[in-house]
Amino acid sequence: MARVLVCCGVGGTGKTTTSAALGVAQARAGHRVVVLTIDPARRLADALGLDRLDNEPRPVALPEAATGSLSAMMLDRKGTWDAVIRSRASADTAQRLLANPYYRALSTRLSGSHEFMAVEKLHDLVHSGAFDVVVLDTPPTQHVVDFFRAPQRVRGLLDRSLLASLLDPARVRGAAARGAFAVIRRLAGRGVMDDLRSFFELFAELSAGFRERSAAIEALLSSPETAYLLVAHADAPERNDLLGFLDELRQRGMTFAGFLVNRVQLQPAGDWPDPAALLAASSDPAWPAMVQALLALPEQANERARRHQQRIRALVDQAGGAPAWLVPEVAEGARSLDALWALSEHLPPTEAAIR
Repeated sequence: MARVLVCCGVGGTGKTTTSAALGVAQARAGHRVVVLTIDPARRLADALGLDRLDNEPRPVALPEAATGSLSAMMLDRKGTWDAVIRSRASADTAQRLLANPYYRALSTRLSGSHEFMAVEKLHDLVHSGAFDVVVLDTPPTQHVVDFFRAPQRVRGLLDRSLLASLLDPARVRGAAARGAFAVIRRLAGRGVMDDLRSFFELFAELSAGFRERSAAIEALLSSPETAYLLVAHADAPERNDLLGFLDELRQRGMTFAGFLVNRVQLQPAGDWPDPAALLAASSDPAWPAMVQALLALPEQANERARRHQQRIRALVDQAGGAPAWLVPEVAEGARSLDALWALSEHLPPTEAAIR
């Protein structure tokens, strides 16, 4: 069974790029790695040197220095739902389910179904035998608990008992309840109710398998083989309730591997030009002011680096000494495999973390 590294956090922190760089770091260490992302943007495929990312793992051509291998894929929610239905239902049931309007809404628009399919796909990759490490770039949620609860919410909607009273008036008890359900049926219309009834009747064939699979997925998410990393932005690593994320992980008994603090300003390196030589380089009247602004850049970078270090140290201390890996800022963004390779040098397992 493959080891799982789950990258959690809100959008805008560079989580997808960091997840890809983490996958490169694992491949450098000799592992067979797959990165599962939910980001539909072209930039990640371009950075990995791929024509496209889709619902199947695609190999990435790494430099010869890598002793392992890397594949990447992008979750297709609808495609994954359809594959699950086809693999678990009879051919006739699958065909009828795929054509059902309620199923189409469930598989494309229902809140939580994206997360549900992410862990479904994760389960398949972990048990495929093709990979040693699976890196999961989770959907951007406001709180990590949303990711954990989404499969439970979707399972609840697939539980026939919850809508049994809606679909079967004879099961409704109490005059007030019967009146309320009568209004619902009248407003929804007969066609909608027929689609719902048909969906749950068809899905009854799959419900036991879904319950068993869900239990296996929940066991995987809480397994010691699954470790969670929280991605933060260096300018505000304490925002977005990262410590709340961490508390939730610890309360659930899940393995927290550390913080990945992205876009960190490193201390400037190298010699800076002599000011006199710079001033003599041009007679333009505006040149001295430009030189002054240029010469101020190293100290500005140093100050930003000190500020980042202070904030990261505070985060580490508040988290009880949890490790934090510092991912440097890339001025133009990680737009190539070479850039991801450079970022991977700062990520586990090769780079020591702040504690």
